[in-house]
Amino acid sequence: MANNTTFGGPSFNSDVGFDIGFSDDKKAFTATFSGLVVSLDATGSAPIVTRVFSFALPLSGAEPGMEIPFFVSGFVLSQEGANGHLLFSINDQSMVVDFPKNSNNDFVQQFNYKVGSASELRICVFLLADRDSKSGAAVNLNVLAIDTDTAKHQRELGQTGSTSGID
Repeated sequence: MANNTTFGGPSFNSDVGFDIGFSDDKKAFTATFSGLVVSLDATGSAPIVTRVFSFALPLSGAEPGMEIPFFVSGFVLSQEGANGHLLFSINDQSMVVDFPKNSNNDFVQQFNYKVGSASELRICVFLLADRDSKSGAAVNLNVLAIDTDTAKHQRELGQTGSTSGID
């Protein structure tokens, strides 16, 4: 089974601070962000902050049922009493990642999208930072990049296997 999956240039995006690069064969892309972040300061800010970004890419040649891995990478820093949450969605499939208090790390979350009948990928990232209203705890959560490479993934799977959902 040949991998004919390719991505087209964005047909929609909801914000600025977004850049996307494609491989020469259009089987891989990396989207980078310069301002996809939520942050609660230690004093004087609202106890809940959200940020959302979405974009759409044409999808060609993908067989229904094929899995395409997406890797969402970023950084989270949260103090005692504060939390960060990431919702990543493609079309009708989503993953939620909760970053608990005292998180301080880079992260890469893998999401395996199972292709259906859609002719495009509608990708949405929703970030949420929260804390108790009486707390002065701070949290910072950002997404730096989303990337995938269908040709590499299909070679690794031998064109027939499957991987687990979230790392």
